[in-house]
Amino acid sequence: MNGPSSRITRPKNLLAPPIKLEKAFDNPEDIQDLIKKGSPYKTLSAVHKNKGETSGGWFRNFWALGGKVIFEGAEPYFYNKRFIEAAKQSFRAEVIRPVAMMTNLNLPAKGAPFHLDLPFFRGCQNREVPSWLLAPMGYSGLFHEWAVPVASAITWFYDGVGGEFEYWPDGLDAPSLTESPPYSNSCVLADNEYMYHRVGAVGPLEQQGKYDNIGYDAVLRLNSENKWQVIENEETCAEFDYGDVRISILWKAYCFENEAMAASYDDHSHDLDPQMVVDIFSADLKRRDIQFSDPTDIWTDTNWKSVITDVYRAPDGAASY
Repeated sequence: MNGPSSRITRPKNLLAPPIKLEKAFDNPEDIQDLIKKGSPYKTLSAVHKNKGETSGGWFRNFWALGGKVIFEGAEPYFYNKRFIEAAKQSFRAEVIRPVAMMTNLNLPAKGAPFHLDLPFFRGCQNREVPSWLLAPMGYSGLFHEWAVPVASAITWFYDGVGGEFEYWPDGLDAPSLTESPPYSNSCVLADNEYMYHRVGAVGPLEQQGKYDNIGYDAVLRLNSENKWQVIENEETCAEFDYGDVRISILWKAYCFENEAMAASYDDHSHDLDPQMVVDIFSADLKRRDIQFSDPTDIWTDTNWKSVITDVYRAPDGAASY
């Protein structure tokens, strides 16, 4: 049986340093073909089934999920050797397992607050618990024992206005670093579940905020003239030249220090389950003397969601997603 220390796959003192790759993919033209093939794109809210929420002009699709490619043609890019070697170096890890890959497309928008990516926990990801619950789990610090180290490689294709990537590799009290357009196949691999980062304002000032209220069911479609169209209620409500939409590709991989750590993760003997998550939050709320009611259903109980997202938030000035 594994001892307590062997159950923890992410050391508490780990903050893997970012690595910049000037060339993410050998054949970026083929990547662009896949991006075009992915049209039409759903809103971020629709992809994650967060009904009632808007996405601020953010669209997404997945190339891989759960370690499996789900978008035909993405296989060679999911097992990108450059990403795998950079992840080994950054996380000082012997075992790298690609787990997810997605495309993000951003319309003109105001700059986003700094934030952390949704974390990965043993036994609890966005299939076992609602995706909105993951951010509070990360910000709370209550679930670090189950945290999985994840490398994130972000590659950009965008030559438009704004859209900088700002990141804080040494914490929010230290100076930030910034990557700026023009982007073309450049990449930063980092520890985005633990390293704060943000996207700067995208597009001309007069267009920023114009698309914040695009509906849940809207789609972003590439037409025969290579222009992006926002389709809502079967009508075209906006149109952009191809290069005016900020495109990024996000790759994620589990990073295990050695085979023993990977085996510990695989045996599922120390997994969270949804009831454990509720119990851990409830115990902490009681300790803080915060009033709450046990959730009737963590997927639908809006009162529970309100308490958790209000109490377990990102630092002031940050986004809680």
